[in-house]
Amino acid sequence: MSQRVLLITYPRTASNLFIKMLALENQPNVISNESGGYFFWDAFMKERKTVSRCRPIEQWSSEETVEIRQAFQQNFDYFEAKSQSASCQGKIFFAKEHTLWLADPAAIAQYLSNHDYQASSRLSIQVPNSYSAVEKFSPKNITIFPDAYLETWTPTFLIRHPALVFPSYYRALLSLEKEGFAEPDIIQPMLELHSTLIWTRLLYDWFCDQEAQSNQAQHNGICFPLLLDAQDIIHHPDIVLKYCELTGMSPERVKFTWQPEDSSHSANGADHKSPEAVMMETLNRSTSLLKERTPDTVDITLERKKWEVELGESLAKRMEKWVKDAMPDYNYLWSRRLRVI
Repeated sequence: MSQRVLLITYPRTASNLFIKMLALENQPNVISNESGGYFFWDAFMKERKTVSRCRPIEQWSSEETVEIRQAFQQNFDYFEAKSQSASCQGKIFFAKEHTLWLADPAAIAQYLSNHDYQASSRLSIQVPNSYSAVEKFSPKNITIFPDAYLETWTPTFLIRHPALVFPSYYRALLSLEKEGFAEPDIIQPMLELHSTLIWTRLLYDWFCDQEAQSNQAQHNGICFPLLLDAQDIIHHPDIVLKYCELTGMSPERVKFTWQPEDSSHSANGADHKSPEAVMMETLNRSTSLLKERTPDTVDITLERKKWEVELGESLAKRMEKWVKDAMPDYNYLWSRRLRVI
């Protein structure tokens, strides 16, 4: 089977910038979709309102459960079909997903409702028996995929400092609400859900466990699974060339400059941007790497003062707590990142 690369991110990690630099559409041995990933967009959009009601999955209606399961199954079937098509052509299949878009909805619901997560409550989907006749889920696997399927993927994790991504995600939520793509009642639970790195840490550790079992956790000084930090991509872009070499893509195709794109694509009429345009507004206006967007050092105390002015004291205080609570996970991941030298 040809290599299947899964870029695992969380919102506002500059993943769209990374995809633009990789220039997947110009990589001769790579197949992806038009956006370089996000195969489970529809499923997460379908589940977010239900999980935002902060009820454990046992309290969902049968209609809610069936609808969300069908959405995940439909997205998975396309995901798998696209992957198999790439395999038949002997090409790399490249997909990008936020950790939470792959997460078991039951785990998300339990997190928001402050209930303990029960593995027996999983919202399972049908995976081809060719991967495994038995669906096993180990404790750190919080995805909808059973272990046997998940371990067939070659993961790359992309991270970014919590003090940069958490407030940026909140601003993005407000912009989505303004454009009609986020209901007011989901803002708070979505912010709560995304203001932690626990999901990424669990999934990263799961892949590390698999690599350790296969004695491939490190090769030629490179730690696997691969992990990138947005700060390195922006300030030391040669890391992207190194990444291409490690994953079998062409470094010669990497882009460091590009033409700005039209961000005025309409979704619900001439006065509304599409959700993609909202999330990629800065990138679409750019022509190269914007280093000032990711400073070399981040002072949380200084950022807190900025948040107080922008967000108000109450939300600034909560934002500071989320960031500080996430720092142990971030530092743990950051220490294991791929480096140029």
